[in-house]
Amino acid sequence: MGKNIKINNSEPCLCGSGQKFKDCCKAKMFTSTTRYSEDILNNPQRVNAILQNMMDKTDFKTCVYPDKSCCKLPIKNAHTLQNNGVLSAVSELEHVMVTDPLNKVRKGYITRKISKNKATTFYGFCEYHDSYLFKDIELKEYKNEIKQNFLFAYRVLAQEYHKKERVISSLQNCVKENPSILISPIMVENYRMMDLARKDIRELLDIFNTSYMNQNFDILYNYVYKFEKQCRFAVTTMYVPASTLDGEELVDIYSKEKDRLPSVFLTIIPVNDCSYLIMSCLKLDYAKVKKYFDDIEKLDENKLKRFLNWTLPTYSENIVLSPKLWESWSEKAKNQYERIVSGMGGDFEKMLNREFPFETYEDMEIALKTQLGIIDMNNVPQYDLFLVE
Repeated sequence: MGKNIKINNSEPCLCGSGQKFKDCCKAKMFTSTTRYSEDILNNPQRVNAILQNMMDKTDFKTCVYPDKSCCKLPIKNAHTLQNNGVLSAVSELEHVMVTDPLNKVRKGYITRKISKNKATTFYGFCEYHDSYLFKDIELKEYKNEIKQNFLFAYRVLAQEYHKKERVISSLQNCVKENPSILISPIMVENYRMMDLARKDIRELLDIFNTSYMNQNFDILYNYVYKFEKQCRFAVTTMYVPASTLDGEELVDIYSKEKDRLPSVFLTIIPVNDCSYLIMSCLKLDYAKVKKYFDDIEKLDENKLKRFLNWTLPTYSENIVLSPKLWESWSEKAKNQYERIVSGMGGDFEKMLNREFPFETYEDMEIALKTQLGIIDMNNVPQYDLFLVE
């Protein structure tokens, strides 16, 4: 942590007021009438739970496309995965299964059945731009076209931008409500890292918006793989790959430097009787992640599926499952999947009670590796996203 947890007197206060820290929340850290206990402030899981509980108060509506001259209200609750085609293919009776770590419960599952109309939605585009910008993937069958691959990456980028802005707002709101949380180095570290991630997302969004306005869609390196059977799930996500498949470090995901980290955009969609994996990165970032793509492109289908089984829940909460797929998993499989998606690594109730949160030490090792972005290709997860009837 080091200097990254120190708040300078002259920097803008972390509550978002715009005032200098010394003139805003510095004194309130120790004098506010409501204060968190040291037991909470020194527990990463408890601090994260506080931040997550604040998220539902931070939703906002915007159109991320820069040319507002054509915007038409209302701001839509836009789908990151297409409602027609993609979600319809994995739904049953118009419902799908989603896992939402923000709705953590101490008992039971955080994966729940919802209407497909409400799945993977965010308030990121106006009615016009949601329809016009993405018509080539909404209305046309996927044909591995350059523009289609661009649009899949663009849409998940918009969703991640919206999410990162909400996370920063939740951090700021936590400070406003209880400035004593700034005593926690975990909280300050979270803010620093998330602020850097938000800057990266904003820079990426500028690149994509400029490319769209110039009708220049050939800015991505794309790897596309066709699964001959239709998967019973769909996913779209973006992440920064920390290491190659054999554990060699690619980038320092905890870097405090201001240089933008390279992102990978990943989508899996069902098309007719098959499914497609679409992995992309900016061409200007390709040299930094070339070995990562090389490793993946060399995998046979069984190893590719194993890689994706670990990678998708590690990096994405935006996975939509068929209800039948979810019900086909054992209780242990469901629990392992949810631990990885939520990033908790273990049972939340046990953590609060300071008990060992894993069933076995092997489970603990797997959890630690997934949090570091290391994919152990020798281990097979309890669940199988690619299980078909």
